[in-house]
Amino acid sequence: MPKAKERRKQIAEFNVGEAHRELKDLRMKLFNLRLQQQRGEVKNNRIFTQTRKDVARVLHRISQLEAEV
Repeated sequence: MPKAKERRKQIAEFNVGEAHRELKDLRMKLFNLRLQQQRGEVKNNRIFTQTRKDVARVLHRISQLEAEV
């Protein structure tokens, strides 16, 4: 997973379609992580926080793009 600064830069360059696709992927990742956690397969719990922050960043980017229109 890229560092937060690189990730923010990457998200800032998304267009609307890419942002929605990334949002869908991140939400699916979070869902799968929760399933893995229930089975005791998750070793690093920080990945939950990082993924939720990425979801928030993408949602913010989507709102920025919609405000531009």
